[in-house]
Amino acid sequence: MKLVFTDLDGTLLDHDSYSFEAARPALDLLASRGIPVILASSKTEAEMRPIAEAIGIAHPMIVENGAGVVGLDTESAFSREDLQSPYNDLRSFLRELPKELATCFEGFGDWSAARVAAETGLPLPAAELARQRLFSEPGRFTGTEVQRQAFMALLDAQGFTAVQGGRFFTLMPKTSKAERMAEVVVYYQRLSAGEMIRTVALGDAPNDLAMLQAADCGIIIANPAHKALPVTERETEGAILRSEQSGPEGWNIMIHQLVATGFL
Repeated sequence: MKLVFTDLDGTLLDHDSYSFEAARPALDLLASRGIPVILASSKTEAEMRPIAEAIGIAHPMIVENGAGVVGLDTESAFSREDLQSPYNDLRSFLRELPKELATCFEGFGDWSAARVAAETGLPLPAAELARQRLFSEPGRFTGTEVQRQAFMALLDAQGFTAVQGGRFFTLMPKTSKAERMAEVVVYYQRLSAGEMIRTVALGDAPNDLAMLQAADCGIIIANPAHKALPVTERETEGAILRSEQSGPEGWNIMIHQLVATGFL
């Protein structure tokens, strides 16, 4: 069995237009071969559901930078009213920061939907969905490096971490897209009575790197909007490839390449 895990912004979705249409041929090809596409994004479940529906898939999804996973029988659900949810714990942490750090970070919970739309380039309705968070808090850190280290130390002491994505500095529980990918693989192994599973992962940003390295084949999608990901040992061994084209164009080409070589 084969599974394709993919980031959205800057990978399957164009960095500026958020369109995936250039990847439609590859998506249709995977569907025809019965290969599930697992969306793995910093986006919320509320944002990702319409994208999955537009693509025509109904598989599990890794949401909010790996802070949560939905669509598994074993998942833990939090309501927005649940005071013990990771998101509410993060907002409490931010409210209790020392004065010298409190002004260094602003997140989606501090911004109106209009501000989120301006920061992301999303239409206002989509920005409203982006604020429906359960697990993580993206935003911008504007302090010095010393302040960042102090901020990270306090975050760590509360059981959280932060990852830099293509656009935002995101606060989240100590987990990753790679750990969630492993959970999804176990889920499909259970469904397929223990069948071996081959994984492909596609991404463009630092928060995708662990997932790319954990996959049987990782694909770095070019994104001229930010610095390229570093070359790792897995890449020198040939387990990680890079696209020349960016966004969904690169996604489409690389998936077709893996099908042509028999990897998918």
